[in-house]
Amino acid sequence: MANPVLTAEEVREFIQDKVEKNRLLDGNEFEPTQIELAMEMAVDRFNMIIPLGSANMFTFPSKTLLLYGTLANLFAGQAALLARNTMNYSDGGIQIPVEERSQLYVGLAEMYEAAFTTSAKAIKLQTNIESGWGGVSSDYASFPVW
Repeated sequence: MANPVLTAEEVREFIQDKVEKNRLLDGNEFEPTQIELAMEMAVDRFNMIIPLGSANMFTFPSKTLLLYGTLANLFAGQAALLARNTMNYSDGGIQIPVEERSQLYVGLAEMYEAAFTTSAKAIKLQTNIESGWGGVSSDYASFPVW
């Protein structure tokens, strides 16, 4: 079986999701299953952009595009988790937010989503133009020549 165009380890390497770099976490932030689901969702979103497609993890047109879509999904999902666990803690009149990364992750998700959408539409447009090359015809072509 061929290797997919992007692996979970490459995603983790790109965002530096490593135990030794996650000083405030006990381990990696994203599980391999989360990364794989995010990749599958990015492929599905790409296929749903007109013209509809049938790309998969092994035939995806761009590693970078798949990375952008994967990261948009990962950060959006993580933002939802963080938003559910946001609260303020007060001790002796001092307000301490327990979880405040949600908005940062929403911003990251939006940034990667914009890059994904812009690039995906450009690829789809180019592919659509190339598929019509040499096949564009006119209804007037069948009229008799006088």
